[in-house]
Amino acid sequence: MQIVDFTLAHVEQAGHIAMQNYEAERKFVSALPVVEKLPDLADFATNKLGVTAIDGGELVGFLCWRSPIDNLFGTSKGMWSPLHAHGAIKKGCANIYDRLYQAAAEKLMPEHVLSHGISLYEHDKDAKLSFLQNGFGSRCVDAIRSTGPIIGPVGGGLTFRQAMQDDAEVLADMSNMLGWHLSGSPMFMPFTNLTAAYDIAKDIESGDIEYFVAVENKKIVSYYCIQKDGENFASNDASVINICGAYALPETRGKGISVALLSWLMNLLRERGYLRCGVDFECFNYTARRFWLKYFTAYSDSVVRRIDERICLSNTVSYTNRG
Repeated sequence: MQIVDFTLAHVEQAGHIAMQNYEAERKFVSALPVVEKLPDLADFATNKLGVTAIDGGELVGFLCWRSPIDNLFGTSKGMWSPLHAHGAIKKGCANIYDRLYQAAAEKLMPEHVLSHGISLYEHDKDAKLSFLQNGFGSRCVDAIRSTGPIIGPVGGGLTFRQAMQDDAEVLADMSNMLGWHLSGSPMFMPFTNLTAAYDIAKDIESGDIEYFVAVENKKIVSYYCIQKDGENFASNDASVINICGAYALPETRGKGISVALLSWLMNLLRERGYLRCGVDFECFNYTARRFWLKYFTAYSDSVVRRIDERICLSNTVSYTNRG
């Protein structure tokens, strides 16, 4: 097997492998939409960060990255490989990814790119094994479900409605409660920017983000917000709408309120013509993980590795494999 740079000559074959990998995931997750064409890979050929595995003259795998991002999951530069920007044939998949990552990571280190992230298919066990053994850990999950009613008991004595601009202050307070929650253990996600009521009111006015609330005794106790844009090509399909935020007041949890609001919202989205709803969440937020995976099916697991920054302190280290 040879590992070579990813070029425009590899785009078509790589696209076929990426589509095969997506179709393999659809066999596990029936809610995923049929996609006729994946996003173009040509841009990944021009940034010169991608690599390709060639075996017997055939392309058997590829791994590409978006351009470096400052302060990705920390204070160092980071790189991300989206769901469609990598792939491998089934035979020898784990070994192919091992070889691809070794070569790709070597390209990143001279620029001190220390955070490496990649979105993998949830049911691609060989790919996940390769990155797990290469020091990666789960960070974010993408999940999906068909719209329509949720089967099971839900809370009663509630009213549901779309939020208005007058609700912005309450929604901002709840959004900030969510931010503080995510900054705690075991998530430890830095919370540095408070949500302003003005920004939520602006979103509501524009319609870019819509909020829906559950009201109990004239008080908003839970909300979901949705937007069209998703995290990957599947969630950006025309048939999909995406939940981009959710919160319930701590004192109301365990009463079925969030489930009742979610069921109502799923019915509303179906009436609007959306066949599917997506959501992404941090998997180390275990309360969110337990909730979302009751009602949605995971199809993507995004994993991250943070390289020890002390490797950059030595001028004598060569990143080239010495065998």
